Amino acid sequence: MRLKIHLRGGGVVPFDYHYHLSAAMYRFKNIANEYLATELHYSRDIKLFTFSEIMIPNRKITSRGIEMVDDYAYMIYSSPHKEYVKAVIEGMLSNPELIVGNNRFDIESIEVLPEPDVNWNDVVFKTLSPICVYTSYDGKKKTPLYPTDTRWYVNLEKNIRHKYETVNGEAPKKFIKIETLHFKPKRYLFEKRRNGKKMRGYIYAVHGKFRFSGEPELIRLAYEAGAGERGALGFGCLEIYGDRDSKMMQR
Repeated sequence: MRLKIHLRGGGVVPFDYHYHLSAAMYRFKNIANEYLATELHYSRDIKLFTFSEIMIPNRKITSRGIEMVDDYAYMIYSSPHKEYVKAVIEGMLSNPELIVGNNRFDIESIEVLPEPDVNWNDVVFKTLSPICVYTSYDGKKKTPLYPTDTRWYVNLEKNIRHKYETVNGEAPKKFIKIETLHFKPKRYLFEKRRNGKKMRGYIYAVHGKFRFSGEPELIRLAYEAGAGERGALGFGCLEIYGDRDSKMMQR
């Protein structure tokens, strides 16, 4: 289930706002369902939701951040669990203001998007928020991976299969193939306070276009729950760019 959240605001949005956006989305869940929000926040299980970056159609990139040329923006929230989506809707209706750091957006409307009419066997996605894939050495240090490394594809499919098993209670019997059509590496600074201390770190991910082919249920789940790690922080949100039968993919 997927929402398109229409926003009105202004000013300059900083480049590294992703932690603040994640905190805002948890606040909306907490308004509507405190138990659900707390359970999601402290759970170590894989999180089955994702959301896009703040999409600003008319913008300028400046040294200070992303300048909004007019006052319209939007974002996408997606999850296979309807209770997550319901909590976001109810929280936004109760408090129709999205606060991201020093930026404030009025939530103008919330649109429930229809199920896409596509051939799920073969879909090209573009990222609405970048895909984050890591690997571990000796079970300790996590190192970011990129599509130039074959482990990126292996770990990304493992992540999607894990999400399928979490949703369905059993491992998928089939597989998917992921092909990179275009990618751009991104680095995001995260700053937050914990126990009165300021903490900062970086998350590495990739924007781009990717072709998913194979098991339809796995591909659909990547669309609904996000692809890759850190979905709860707003990574791995995908938008359909075309399917096997569309003219987009024949270009």
